[in-house]
Amino acid sequence: MKIFSFNRNLKSRISKEILRLPWEIHPEEILSLLDHSIEIRTKNTKSECKIGESKFGGLPDLPENIEWPTLNDIPFGFLGQINLSEIKIDKSGLLPKKGLLLFFFSTRQEDYRDENLKKLHKVIFIKNLQNLSSRIYPDKYDELAKFDESKIGFLDRFNLPSYQNYKISKLNLSDEDENTLFDADDIIYEETNSNLDIGHQVLGNPQAVQGDVHYPWSLQSIGQKLKNLSELKEDERKLVKRNQENITLLLQADMLDDNPNFNKFGCSGALYFGIEKDDLKNQNFNNTYFELQNS
Repeated sequence: MKIFSFNRNLKSRISKEILRLPWEIHPEEILSLLDHSIEIRTKNTKSECKIGESKFGGLPDLPENIEWPTLNDIPFGFLGQINLSEIKIDKSGLLPKKGLLLFFFSTRQEDYRDENLKKLHKVIFIKNLQNLSSRIYPDKYDELAKFDESKIGFLDRFNLPSYQNYKISKLNLSDEDENTLFDADDIIYEETNSNLDIGHQVLGNPQAVQGDVHYPWSLQSIGQKLKNLSELKEDERKLVKRNQENITLLLQADMLDDNPNFNKFGCSGALYFGIEKDDLKNQNFNNTYFELQNS
């Protein structure tokens, strides 16, 4: 699938339209939150993906010495894999230049009730791609997670944080400006010709279905399940607020995409994988965070 190049005029077009909106706050403060992201577009083709090629769905490509990740003896669902050498538009320079990232997640409803979300996923990073082979589905694999293999390509994009994100909260926006944020999102949607409401992306501001994803990620970083900030101890609240700013989006997957047939799994929203910035810089993918949101 074609890998799209960096669009130098996109940010300028979006910025001009956002500046025209009737903000009460100085619009430059809004523009400062506009972050570069890498959008993923899917496409079904008759030809199979090559070993180590970026894709959603299908079967993972792994070395023999790496086991299929499980939780409570049940295999995780395989979401997809990204060959980092195919991404030519990482403006931030945060991603490794080479290697393969594979994403797995729990498909059992009881896990989401009983377990910390941090346990409900696995990100595997393979540096050397010479000894990869395609796996077969293991025993006890969830039939609803047998997604169709779909090739993917990458486009440069810009987006604003979700309305309950800590970056937005710091601005103390008026009710009118919070409503105007939705108009700004509509502008971005139109300018980028997005074909999904949430969409797939790497890096940038996560496009949350239910307000924000940095908060549940940060709760996971201190070993807590989802709860209100007011329920935490004072030292926990400080850690959560601080850690929100240290975790960045690694992958956002829109589960309503028909190409890989993600929607048969039953999630009406998106999956979000996060990672601390230092861990990403050091290529440590053993400490990642997870969130599932339904609309």
